[in-house]
Amino acid sequence: MRRFLHRLFSTNKIRKKMILYFFLTTFLMSITSLYTYYNARMFMLKMNTMFMSNVYLNELYSDVSKAEGYLENFLSTKHSDSLREYIRYSNNLRQKTEKIRKEISNIESQLLLKDIANMIDTYLIEADAAVNAKRGRDINEYITRYTEANKIAGYINLYINRLNTKQFEENTARYLVILDRLNLIQLLNIIIIADVVVFNIILILWFTFKITKPIISLSQAADEISKGNFDVEQVVVNAEDEISVMADAFNRMASSIKNYIDEIKGKAELEGRLKEQEMQNLIMKNLLKEAELHALQSQINPHFIFNTLNAGVQLAILEGADRTSAFMDNMGHLFRYNIRKLDQPVTLREEISNINAYIYILKTRFADKIEFLHEIDESIIDIKMPCMILQPLIENAFIHGISEMEYGGKIMLKVVRIKDRVEVTIEDNGRGMNEEKIKQILEGGEENTLIYGRVKHGHTTGIGMGNVISRLKLFFNRDDIVSIFSSPGKGTRVVIRMPMGDVDKPEKNGEE
Repeated sequence: MRRFLHRLFSTNKIRKKMILYFFLTTFLMSITSLYTYYNARMFMLKMNTMFMSNVYLNELYSDVSKAEGYLENFLSTKHSDSLREYIRYSNNLRQKTEKIRKEISNIESQLLLKDIANMIDTYLIEADAAVNAKRGRDINEYITRYTEANKIAGYINLYINRLNTKQFEENTARYLVILDRLNLIQLLNIIIIADVVVFNIILILWFTFKITKPIISLSQAADEISKGNFDVEQVVVNAEDEISVMADAFNRMASSIKNYIDEIKGKAELEGRLKEQEMQNLIMKNLLKEAELHALQSQINPHFIFNTLNAGVQLAILEGADRTSAFMDNMGHLFRYNIRKLDQPVTLREEISNINAYIYILKTRFADKIEFLHEIDESIIDIKMPCMILQPLIENAFIHGISEMEYGGKIMLKVVRIKDRVEVTIEDNGRGMNEEKIKQILEGGEENTLIYGRVKHGHTTGIGMGNVISRLKLFFNRDDIVSIFSSPGKGTRVVIRMPMGDVDKPEKNGEE
């Protein structure tokens, strides 16, 4: 923070002037506003105190009057509702007298208020005695008590009126003092605001003139240069700030621009050579990309070959030649596909044909452990794509998804066209994976088919998800090719989106 403030105020003089100006005006306006707010708040607090004291006395007067009225009504009618209301208001009066006694003060108005509280206590004693006498049908007693209570109520009202008058006089004096202070505050506010406004106007005019004058000179000189007139007079700025630095730089630029014109031709020739070099770099980049594409190809796993041939031999021993023939035919198709066209694109149709052979072998080896479903739009499967893409994904779904399931494992291959792209979806109902694993695979941080640098047993190609994603991105030159949707225990869905027109179809070469 300290370094920031030092840079803020020491390295940029125009910025320093502007910041100081705004800080000064903001400070003055803030002080004025806070001063006004403080005095207004104090005024409101005092007025609120004055108002609340009058409200309190009026409430006290009202409670005494209502208690007296309900008492009189009960003594004359002996109605229970009147007695209940009398008791309610008498309780209110007791609570208020208790609150008055807790406030210790020698102010005359407070002493009067305590006298009222004492009289209220006496009134309630007499009134309660009158109620009890009425209930006991002692006519003389309740008349005597009621007469005394009524007399005390009159004194209470008299004292309340006297206290109201006293507080009115005190509040009037306070109000006049506050009003005088408020008028003084308003006058001071007007003076301060006027001074700040005048100061701001003067400062703005001066600051604007100091900044705009050299800028106008610079703009006029720049306009002349833009018209081809390089014989402009140098701009002179009598100030030591950033505008002076800018003017000096502009003058140096104007004096040297003629020399730059002579160098344009040489730069144009150099630029031509640079473009030629860029073209060569682009060709080299494409060659490197193609080499990277080839380098990502993997070799067939000998462990899988051994297991598969062993299964074929056992099958030939146990049963007739038909299934063994079909098994070995699909095995031969799979081997041939793994060793051909590794450096050439293939069609989606060829990839699907290879998958069918691979699935036949899996179903032969693992019987009814897996179920393979497919939904394929035949009109779009001639699109070009890299070789050995679908088989690693099917392998990944089987080995990492459903291989540990005793039964009910399903793998679904779906090929559809959506707008201008072909979507290939491979989905299984296996154990799935978490979001961290998905992110790791998509970012190429893990080859999930490799363990400690060796191919995991069961894979035919050794090609992992990272390999497949990298080759697809290189082939289509796009990053949004593959998406993975999965959660633990709910299977995995891999979606490949291949643009139909983004890749030129290569010429067909001879096939083995």
